[in-house]
Amino acid sequence: MVFYFSGTGNSRFVARNIARVLGQELADITEYTKKQERPVFCETGVYVFVCPSYMSAPARSMTDFIEWAGFPSGIKAYFIVTCAASMGITPRVASELCTKKGFEYMGAAQIEMPQNYIALFNTKQVEENIDIIEKAEIEIERISGLIKEGKMIETKKIGAVEYSVTKWVRDVYYKDFMKTAKFRATDKCISCRKCVNICPLSNISMKDDRPVWGRNCTHCMACINQCPADAIEYGKGTAGKPRYKGPDSTLGAKRPS
Repeated sequence: MVFYFSGTGNSRFVARNIARVLGQELADITEYTKKQERPVFCETGVYVFVCPSYMSAPARSMTDFIEWAGFPSGIKAYFIVTCAASMGITPRVASELCTKKGFEYMGAAQIEMPQNYIALFNTKQVEENIDIIEKAEIEIERISGLIKEGKMIETKKIGAVEYSVTKWVRDVYYKDFMKTAKFRATDKCISCRKCVNICPLSNISMKDDRPVWGRNCTHCMACINQCPADAIEYGKGTAGKPRYKGPDSTLGAKRPS
């Protein structure tokens, strides 16, 4: 099976293409987490976990799901993270998780995808994102081939210092900076509820025809990027920035003639 967690669609795009090559079932982990019913999977063999890299490590939505769900011991586990720069300590985090769950760790890989973390960074224009996605498709095919052949994905070893420092920074960021107080809907809001429907953690509700954010946020940026009216802002730093609508929408855009 190929499991994925995705906000703006980068990891879904990668997972869908890997599942296609492998001929395996594709599963969105939020279908299980939103029900709060612990799933138990009995099928042995190869499992692929695809998610974004948040603060140089796999998104906690995915690692928490793996720890929570029931899996057969001895499955072959591959980890693929999408990122704009580096997967950081992902190999060590994934390896330790496999040891804890009794999986056979088969390696971790990164797929560079367009920047979507508009809260801190600038997103790119459509044409630049098309180039990134097309290069990613080549890498997806390569990695999918390795998985299909049952080969280990070789990745660099993560030293103790790098691991400790990155883990500390990640823990601090999750605790102190992944807040929702800065999210707001401007007067451009059309009350379409798309942000409510696409939030993978069901953290957005409507009040007086405007979205309201709860506390359970992982900063996936789905709401702000996917808003059809570009009506959502995060503090003052996102005003005027181009929104990233996801790989499917980006590839569907016509290149200038």
